[in-house]
Amino acid sequence: MTTRRVITAIAALAVLVNASRLLYYVWRGGAAPAYPLVAVSLGALIAAALGAVYWSANDQGRWLPSIAPAMASGVFCALLAVGVSIYVERSYGWTLFVLVPFVIGLHATLALSRRRPIFLADALVVSSLALLLFGGILLAVAVEGLICLLMATPIALPVAMLGGAVGYALRSRSVVQSPAMFLLLAGLTPFGATAERALHLPAEIFPVTTSIDLPASPERVWQTVLQPAQLAPPQHALFRAGVAYPLASHIEGAGASATRYCDFSTGKLVEPVLIWRDLEQLRFRVASNPLPMQEWTPYARIHPPHLDGFLVSRQGEFRLEPLPGGGTRLFATTWYQHHLWPAQYWKLWSDYIIHQVHRMVLRNIAQRAAA
Repeated sequence: MTTRRVITAIAALAVLVNASRLLYYVWRGGAAPAYPLVAVSLGALIAAALGAVYWSANDQGRWLPSIAPAMASGVFCALLAVGVSIYVERSYGWTLFVLVPFVIGLHATLALSRRRPIFLADALVVSSLALLLFGGILLAVAVEGLICLLMATPIALPVAMLGGAVGYALRSRSVVQSPAMFLLLAGLTPFGATAERALHLPAEIFPVTTSIDLPASPERVWQTVLQPAQLAPPQHALFRAGVAYPLASHIEGAGASATRYCDFSTGKLVEPVLIWRDLEQLRFRVASNPLPMQEWTPYARIHPPHLDGFLVSRQGEFRLEPLPGGGTRLFATTWYQHHLWPAQYWKLWSDYIIHQVHRMVLRNIAQRAAA
């Protein structure tokens, strides 16, 4: 048996193993989005096969007959990895946000170069379009909502284009143009999510602090922090699109035995008090988190796995600092964890969103303290 046949056999076995894992998840009663994902995977395979036939007969160096099957081929190459990562391994990490876009761009470019000469610009265009098609499929079959897809675009699109550039550099090598390469990419990529889950990457706790200077005295600000609050509807586009935002809050009890309740647009935040220092500090732990968002989708409602436990608040705090002249500097701090990787990329989004929530709360306190 030749080396190429051995590689093809290993790749086919990897595809079979991962497809079986996903089908087993569906069979044992997994979440509904797994069913359309499998159906779309099969549909993409059929489309790629039919497109390849049409491509071979009608290409003649033209752009459109070449790009459609190339995009379909790149998308199908990654669908199995997404299904295994999201539903089987419940992993939103390097495989999903870096490896999968790279594979899409790489394979779409290689597929395009099989039947026509291409330039680097062609590789960048087809890799970008294949990624956008992939995102559209995830939205269409209710695997993901628009908000998360848009948040992932700034990292996924450059990586897909990098994959396209690598594919362009390798296009003349016969080994990467063989069917074994397609099977190898489709079969081995899902194991990246398996490796991530096995490694148990630690989720760091991140603090986010926002402050505001108020002309009111510390006594007045402290009293306002403890009072029940009703917040005005937000104007920020992210909140209007579905990201969770605060509606109201109140405190039951006083001192270390008190509990703060904050109603969000997606549920209730329950915060038993840890530290109660009059006129200085109010810190609480988070006993119950609301959903981080309600995904925007053409369907009535979807519930991707990342809504459960992938972004959680651990503690919160208000701290007062007297200012010269009788004013007060009020700090709002949230300590949170997220189980998304690359961690520093997703920290940019989560920090920004938490800062916006803090600003809503602090501005509300400022308005009530000045009344």
